[in-house]
Amino acid sequence: MTARRRDVWQWLPRPMRRFALLCALAAMVAVGGVALRTYGGLAGADPTWERIHREGQLRVGMDASFPPFEVVDGDGRFVGFDVDLATALAERWGVGVRFVDVHFDGLYDALQADKFDLIISALPYDRTMTRDVAYSVSYYDAGELLLVPAGANTASIADLDGGVCGVELGSTAHQLVRQVVRDRGLAIEVVAAREAEELPEQLLSGALDGIVCDSLTAHDWMGRWPDLQVVGPPLTSDPYVIAARPDSPELLQQVNLALREWRTSGYLEELQARWFGGS
Repeated sequence: MTARRRDVWQWLPRPMRRFALLCALAAMVAVGGVALRTYGGLAGADPTWERIHREGQLRVGMDASFPPFEVVDGDGRFVGFDVDLATALAERWGVGVRFVDVHFDGLYDALQADKFDLIISALPYDRTMTRDVAYSVSYYDAGELLLVPAGANTASIADLDGGVCGVELGSTAHQLVRQVVRDRGLAIEVVAAREAEELPEQLLSGALDGIVCDSLTAHDWMGRWPDLQVVGPPLTSDPYVIAARPDSPELLQQVNLALREWRTSGYLEELQARWFGGS
């Protein structure tokens, strides 16, 4: 067979020999390219995802001093919304979970130092950090909301024109409502309370027509004062996200897959009702 191939090559005209050689070289490069791409794909695999399944443990960093998202109870157990969320992720992947308590200011550095695999700690999205960490889709939005008495003929903050809106003194809501009044030319009297807890009773007594506060406060108050309700779209957006290292693409993909499924299934709403109250 070897001699026959040599004879065929010998009788080919010189231009055909050159063409055949170029075709052979092109085929070798193509095969090599495929091999390199395949190898590159393997080299780019997610070491964090592999370690989680090899060791059977997901490590989660959080600052356990922010109830109801995360706190250590009297028995030394981590409890809260984020704790349940992390536990659900681990159960979904068939692994255990270990929580690492780190001060909020040190969470990013500890993640980069491989002290844990994910930050799940009521973490706001920070666009200035996107080169250093990879963020998940949002699982909770802590933006500002408008609270009114249940059944009130109010659909948005514009409907408070000519009325009175309560806010906590010096809060984000205080600044927001003042800006809305100025920018839209609305005649809304802004009442700023030093003690935010006074506002729900003032609203229900008729002294206020609405309250603007963050989402967490709104759901807490609706749980304690069932005659309150949120109306209109959120006035601002403050999404809470999960952070991973940039070299953990598969881990982040699986996190996003779970969060999207749980958003659709209502599981995130169940967690919210469990830990924040209200609706």
